[in-house]
Amino acid sequence: MVKCKLCGERAVVKIRYAKTYLCPKHFTEFIERKVKKSLIRYRMVSRGSKMAVAISGGKDSAVMLHVLSKLSKDMGFNLIAIHIDLGIEGYSEKCVDAVLSLTSSLGIKCLVVRLKDLVGRGVGDLARITKRPPCSVCGIVKRYLINAVSIELGVDAVALGHNADDIIAYTFKSFMLQDLESIPKLGPKTESIDDLAVGRIRPLYEVYERETLIYALVNKVPFVQDRCPLMPRKSLEFKIKDVFTDLEYSMPGIKLSYLKNLAKRLSDYPKPGTPVRSCGVCGLISSEPKCGFCKLTERVTGRALGKEVRDRLKSLIINLV
Repeated sequence: MVKCKLCGERAVVKIRYAKTYLCPKHFTEFIERKVKKSLIRYRMVSRGSKMAVAISGGKDSAVMLHVLSKLSKDMGFNLIAIHIDLGIEGYSEKCVDAVLSLTSSLGIKCLVVRLKDLVGRGVGDLARITKRPPCSVCGIVKRYLINAVSIELGVDAVALGHNADDIIAYTFKSFMLQDLESIPKLGPKTESIDDLAVGRIRPLYEVYERETLIYALVNKVPFVQDRCPLMPRKSLEFKIKDVFTDLEYSMPGIKLSYLKNLAKRLSDYPKPGTPVRSCGVCGLISSEPKCGFCKLTERVTGRALGKEVRDRLKSLIINLV
């Protein structure tokens, strides 16, 4: 039996980059300390701040909320959860159930935003009608709704559940495609832009995907284990993750080195060439006269629905509060 290095109990995980074995209790504390250090190092939160947490129902955002709920008591910040029901038949229902089970157990208010109630269709229909990849449409919808809700809630930041492996894959892909302007947006923290966009933080910036899974299992955190049916079987991001997983095995800690150095050098990357502006329909952030969400809904319904959606979100928030 392999023993925990700290207490001698049975170990459940080997942390190669830390050269240690840990039991469930000490592994849990290890991850929570790591997230707390990231919150402090990257100045993600301050005492008294109000944070929205975007939670999908998957393991990463569920673990993020679970950890933040614990840390909020000691660090003095407030939480509210946001879930976007994307209307994916047979899948979204499971996500809503997992999210409500978790937020209820933690005593955290949760705002469930149903895409079908707002635009009349789920993300699958939007992708089919516009003939765009489902993941592309999903990204437009989630970014818009999470930002719109966060603005109406008046939060200081919105926490996103991207883990270390996700961020490595996204930034490395951007570098390969020479989309260098996108890289600063994927750092541990982005700042708010008055009345246009709420700042984003990534508390799991230095937490590996394998670690979020183990944390969820040993702490019995409810999450949906099914794969999204609209997700492609293989993508460039998945291949990049595989490459870095192999590198990590032979060079433990290489992922953390990549991420820490990336965070230090974000200011060296080029700023967006197109200045941000407010969408002429809904008033939220856009690089063009009309934002991506308004263009998407106009293409599907014949009307740009951003302003109507924002008005409906205000009603949802009033009822929640």
